Amino acid sequence: MIIMNKIQSTLEILNHHFQSERKTTLNRMKQEKDPFKILIGCLVSINIKDEVTEKILDNLFAKADSFEEILKMNTEELENILYLARYRRIKTATLKSVSQEILERFDGKVPDTKEELLSIKGIGPKTANVVLNFAFNKPYIPVDSNTLRIANRIGWIKTEKHQEVEELLINQLDKDFLKHANAIFMLHGKQICVPINPFCSQCPVDEMCKKVGVEKSR
Repeated sequence: MIIMNKIQSTLEILNHHFQSERKTTLNRMKQEKDPFKILIGCLVSINIKDEVTEKILDNLFAKADSFEEILKMNTEELENILYLARYRRIKTATLKSVSQEILERFDGKVPDTKEELLSIKGIGPKTANVVLNFAFNKPYIPVDSNTLRIANRIGWIKTEKHQEVEELLINQLDKDFLKHANAIFMLHGKQICVPINPFCSQCPVDEMCKKVGVEKSR
């Protein structure tokens, strides 16, 4: 059984450790609280590096700052903006279809419930959670491969299901702290708690970690 606040205590230590580090593009966008930009940004960012995401979004938002303008863009022009992204043709189609559905069904406003977001073709659970957390300050957390790996490795849970990790974190973390948790997992998972041969000697929560599945560390 997890000791109450053990998870939050661990993440607070990590948060302090990474407080001066540059957050991901999407995490920095939380300051604006622009649902349009956060949703489009999340759809673009899937399976590409953050520095590429930032470059694409700077270019895209300079030319389109609404769902109407996304729809008005020529398909070839949009594909060219996404030229560094993986699956750029699929992403172009997704951006246009999501934009059209939001305009037709929600009067151009990004919905603020998970049920409504998931009803839009092209939006999955992770994207929905990003929008709800980052744009609307709601108690959800996007669970990616970093979050899943770290939660299992430290010994908080034993599962391959993202939903179970999400439920665990929502139950264990304060609502205000949930807003910052994704950024912490991203930084820790990319810099220290990497998939293979993690840098345990540099980890500020090394003594709290059970190192489940770790055969060799640095």
